[in-house]
Amino acid sequence: MLTLEMLEKMLLAAAVELEEKSKMLCELDSVAGDGDHGVTIARMAESMKNKVEAHDSANIKDLLDDLSMAFMNSNGGSAGPLWGTVFGGLADAAPEDAKEVSLEELQAMLAQAKEDFEDISKAKIGDKTMVDALYPALEAGMTAEGDAKAVFAAMGKAAAEGAEKTADMVARFGRAKNVGERSLGTKDPGATSISILLTAMAAAI
Repeated sequence: MLTLEMLEKMLLAAAVELEEKSKMLCELDSVAGDGDHGVTIARMAESMKNKVEAHDSANIKDLLDDLSMAFMNSNGGSAGPLWGTVFGGLADAAPEDAKEVSLEELQAMLAQAKEDFEDISKAKIGDKTMVDALYPALEAGMTAEGDAKAVFAAMGKAAAEGAEKTADMVARFGRAKNVGERSLGTKDPGATSISILLTAMAAAI
């Protein structure tokens, strides 16, 4: 079972971790991008922290929906709309007015997030994007057994492994594809930020 209180605690921990690692994310992004991914993520983390600390969300669906909108409206690159789509998908499948969700409900939320993301992104596993961490994480969570801790532990592990694998990939998607072989040896910043998000959320339970 995942409660609203647990989710707030997890998101707050993730926001702190993302802000702390924003400089590293900018350094990763400077290899094949504009070098500002960490700036965008820090801005989104600040929105996350402010929303959670306000404690003004009546239920899980409202919290996720509000975060989705905040991410969508953040300026800078594609991270905001992409993260907003993931959180929006989680919100779409969350039960109305619920302050806690069961394992089955949580896994349905993860499945909806993946479906919504697939609707807006053509990126595939191996293209060296956030998908390399996101899809394995969502799939691991959808099939995990046990409680919320087990689900997020599986997601964090899968995301971290997926992000690590991107160092051995040549970018084939987005602006990063223009640098070709020069992207080898460096992890994708988008996959890395997803890994930071999910591993921090898992550790907070």
